[in-house]
Amino acid sequence: MFVVAHVSDTHFGNDVQDPADRAAAVMKHLLAMSPRPDVLVLSGDVADHGLTHEYDAARAWLDRWPGPVAVCPGNHDVRSAFVEGLGVPARSVVDAGDHRFVMLDSLIDAVAGERVDEGRLGEDQLAWLDARLGESDAPAFVCLHHPPTTIGLELMDPIRLMDGDALAAVIDHHPHVVATLVGHAHTMSATTFAERPLLIGGGVVSTVTADAEDLATVWYDAPPSLALHLVDPDRRVTTHWRALPAQ
Repeated sequence: MFVVAHVSDTHFGNDVQDPADRAAAVMKHLLAMSPRPDVLVLSGDVADHGLTHEYDAARAWLDRWPGPVAVCPGNHDVRSAFVEGLGVPARSVVDAGDHRFVMLDSLIDAVAGERVDEGRLGEDQLAWLDARLGESDAPAFVCLHHPPTTIGLELMDPIRLMDGDALAAVIDHHPHVVATLVGHAHTMSATTFAERPLLIGGGVVSTVTADAEDLATVWYDAPPSLALHLVDPDRRVTTHWRALPAQ
């Protein structure tokens, strides 16, 4: 059994709620597992403002993990600071065991100093993804920040990945893609995309609630969350969600 630890939206440096204790609780939980997951995936919004000290805190947190780490930027990240602060490319391939994680960069650069919250991959990056998936028939996860389809949340659907159909067309060509892992929506949820599981990591810093719930839209009192994706030898994925008390 291959196990993926999936966390998202740590938002180090958040102004409303310091996420340090919440992130520490998530890492403590993962490190206490025996055996530990085979890989740690962080699906974007590592930092809240893309500042150097936020990535310093994030890197110190990630450095506690003794195994492979796969991370991609989100809309709150700043690409140059992300790359320099974490020491990883904005898009990358991480091989863990006999599984491949293709980490995509769906961040759109700020316009006139204003953050752009929707995401886009673009033709060049989609061609890069197609090439990377074509290099091996090992079980693969496509990972990015923005959900590539609607998920029924009024706050999040308008700021999803704008070229999701093009991403689905690439995934359709590669039957060894097991699932797509994303963040951004701050809600523990699952649906289908390109006829494969689309698994959305809950937020470490906060939770975005369903439209009908009698709760704040961005719920900062919700516990930090994570997902454990278990991959069978036949490539069937089972996901277990966890919500943890902060330290």
